[in-house]
Amino acid sequence: MHKYTGFSDLCVPYTESTKDLKEILKELIELGYKNVAIEQTYDHVNNNGSKKSDPIPPAVDLTNISKELKGKLQLLNRITIVYSDASVTLVTSRSANLRGYNLVAVIPTTPDAFNHACQTMPCDIISYNADTVRGKMSRKYYFLAVSRNIMLEIKYAPAIVNSNERKEIINRAHKYHSYGKSKNVVISSGAQNRFQVRGPYDIANLGLIFGLSEEQSKNAILALPRKVLIAADARRHGKAGIVVRRQQDVVDSDDYSESELNEEIQTSDEEEEEDEDCSADEEMCEDEVVEPPKKVAKYEK
Repeated sequence: MHKYTGFSDLCVPYTESTKDLKEILKELIELGYKNVAIEQTYDHVNNNGSKKSDPIPPAVDLTNISKELKGKLQLLNRITIVYSDASVTLVTSRSANLRGYNLVAVIPTTPDAFNHACQTMPCDIISYNADTVRGKMSRKYYFLAVSRNIMLEIKYAPAIVNSNERKEIINRAHKYHSYGKSKNVVISSGAQNRFQVRGPYDIANLGLIFGLSEEQSKNAILALPRKVLIAADARRHGKAGIVVRRQQDVVDSDDYSESELNEEIQTSDEEEEEDEDCSADEEMCEDEVVEPPKKVAKYEK
C-alpha cells in the first residue's frame, strides 16, 4: 500500500508528447503537488462493436518519467471510461489491462448510466465531459455513491479556457451542491498545458465559485483525493481485517521466576519426622554386621 500525502491532482490527460507532459508535471511540482494521476480514456459508446479481446488500452509506463522527476511526484495511472449502458460491465469484468490502473473513473452519458455508476459500477470517480456536463442526476443515487466512497469530479482547466464551458461547469458544480451538499467533490485540473495549472490555494478560492465551503475546497485537493486513492488500493488488492487481542501474561508451570529460584525450600513437620526415622535406621544399619548366609550341608544317605 502506498502512502499518499500532500496535495493531489487526479486528472492530467496523457499526451504522446512527453515534453509537454513533463512541463505540466514540473509546474505541478513547483506549485506543491505530491500525487498526480495521468488519465487515459476508453470510449465504450463508440467502440461498442470492437472485436478486440481487451478493448481497454494498457496503462502507460510512467517509470522513466518518474525517474527524471527524481521521485518528487507520485505518478498514478487513471482510466476514464465513457459509457451509456450497463453492458460496459462485460468489458471491465474481463479486462486484464484494467488491473494496471490505480484509478478507475467513469463518464456516464445517460441518466440510467449515472444511476448505474452510483449503484453498482466498480469505479472510484464519476466525471463528465462537454457532452454530459448537463446530465441529470438523482439525490438518492448521489448519496448512494457517497456511501460507496465514490468521488464526483470538477475540472477547472476547461473553465479557464472557455467561457461557455465555465458556465456549464459552474452549473454542474451547483448541482452537486443542491443534490448532495457538495459531499465527496474533488477538484482536478484536466490541464492540456502548464499554463492551465493552478496552485492549491488558488483552487481553494476557486472552490467558493463552485459552491463549496472553505473547508470543502481544501479537502477537494487534499483529504478526499487521499481517501479515494486508499479506497482504490483496497479495491485492487482486496480487503482484509486483522483482529488483535491483548491477553495477560501466561506463566508456564515449569518456569520459575527469580524470586522463586532464590526462595529457600521449607519442609513440613511430617517430612522432617520421616527424615529423622530414615537417618535413625541408617545409624542402626551401620552398627549391625550382617553376615552372609551359610551353605547348608547335604545329608548323606
